[in-house]
Amino acid sequence: GGGLIAQLLTINILLLLFNLLPAFPMDGGRVLRALPATRLSYARATQVAASIGQGFAFVFGFIGLIWNPFLIFIALFVYIGASQEAALAQMKDVSRRFPVSSAMVREFHTLPENATLQEAVDALLATSQHDFPVVAETGNVAGVLTRHDLIAALRRDDPQLRVGDVMRRDIPTVTTGTRFEEAFRIMQECNCPAVPVLDSMKRLVGLLTPENVSELMMVQSALPRRRVS
Repeated sequence: GGGLIAQLLTINILLLLFNLLPAFPMDGGRVLRALPATRLSYARATQVAASIGQGFAFVFGFIGLIWNPFLIFIALFVYIGASQEAALAQMKDVSRRFPVSSAMVREFHTLPENATLQEAVDALLATSQHDFPVVAETGNVAGVLTRHDLIAALRRDDPQLRVGDVMRRDIPTVTTGTRFEEAFRIMQECNCPAVPVLDSMKRLVGLLTPENVSELMMVQSALPRRRVS
């Protein structure tokens, strides 16, 4: 009985010490981030802490090669965790600082509500778009036709169907001044692959997709001292 208790105590102590390592995703990594965060931005402090954590991962990996292969798995866990934490912090930083207008798609194809499915197919094949804003006769946005819904409608083989019959009407819109952070929340809540962007006059001026933030992040990483306006 005493030996088992001693083993459990040893395991708990080792887990505690491992959790205190200054590397993500352990708590020690978050403590480490708090130190430079007093002088640096949240994203930059996370990047510094993630780099240190990745350094620990290389050390674990090297020791694992010459001593215990299990440490190689720990090294991979730490390295991937640090990379994901840094990417998430950068995404949050970008989403809070930039409005949707910074990276929305400005050149896009729209479809009228009464367009045929064949016209939608032609637009899908002729452009790089996967999702199309659908415009009513009044000029207002009526919905969005997604590629998934278009393919599902084609399987029904009904020549009477129109774009307005199969488009999604529950997709909300955002404005050019909406922050990416808010736009992401809206897209997640409605599970939308794309969201129409309106200007102050309620006119359709852009299309926001999940790829937009990735592209903006890549630009910001390449030009750390400049901002996209």
